[in-house]
Amino acid sequence: MRKKTRALSGASQEAYFRRVLKAHSGLSPADRDTLLRKLRREVAQLRVRLEPKADTEVPAVAGEAVPTDEPTAPPPRATAKKAKPPVAPPFDPFTPNIIVVIRKSGRGAALAALEAIDSVDNLRLLAREQRLSIGADLATAADVRAAIVAAAERRIANRMAAAG
Repeated sequence: MRKKTRALSGASQEAYFRRVLKAHSGLSPADRDTLLRKLRREVAQLRVRLEPKADTEVPAVAGEAVPTDEPTAPPPRATAKKAKPPVAPPFDPFTPNIIVVIRKSGRGAALAALEAIDSVDNLRLLAREQRLSIGADLATAADVRAAIVAAAERRIANRMAAAG
């Protein structure tokens, strides 16, 4: 039997909060940071559904009426299907795991895996979430990719030296 939820805490929980808050374009960056700090203080652990509920279910918001179990008339059927624009999946800063890719397939495979990420911001998020130290002065995506791989190689070397 497959799990239906996943527990998040620490860095993965904060990354989840950042993704959720980033999806709300009406929030200013200052408001997002304030909400993130408040969530970080108040939420110790979070369980997230692996398969989200259907879009027809609307979560109740504070101050709104909560739907009851009373029967209601079904919504009218649309005569023409509305085309939904394709939605890009949110960026996952833990995929690919650069340490694992380098250990199993080498530097070239890690660089190839990072080539799929075009955004410098997403590359910086990946480095931060995977605890890979890169310079703040890097401007191009190619430079950030190379710095991420170098940081991962340093971490692997440090671990081997500590174990050895």
